[in-house]
Amino acid sequence: MYKKYEIRFPSSGHVQVISSILITSLLIQVLPMDDLLSVIFLVLILLGNLIRVVMLLKRILRKNNELEITENTIRINKAEVPVQKIERIIIEGYFVQSIGIKLYGRKLVSMDFHFRFKNNEEINIEELKQWANRNRIKVTSGRIFRWI
Repeated sequence: MYKKYEIRFPSSGHVQVISSILITSLLIQVLPMDDLLSVIFLVLILLGNLIRVVMLLKRILRKNNELEITENTIRINKAEVPVQKIERIIIEGYFVQSIGIKLYGRKLVSMDFHFRFKNNEEINIEELKQWANRNRIKVTSGRIFRWI
């Protein structure tokens, strides 16, 4: 079995970019610049938010978003994972469903393994569930906790 799907980044990424920019701009205005410790603290927060925004924008603006499913591997863009490393597939939402692939040994879903189908969402999710059942991968519904 070989199947190729078009996917896209969940809309929560757009919200994270906007909220990170707003929070950073508010912190710049609110935090006092009295001593060296507060300046270092502000610089560290700014660097952390900048890295987060750049990583999210890089993923949002990526052109070729595709999911490839074969008999014993799954590939999302350039990241390929064998079936043995997949702990479970999490489906979040009801009307607008997003999918997270949780790997063994990880507590959170990687940003690269959190996606939505671009077209024919219901049919594609059913095909993904059938593939997971054939490979004995647990499919659950619930909240997807992810890491940047």
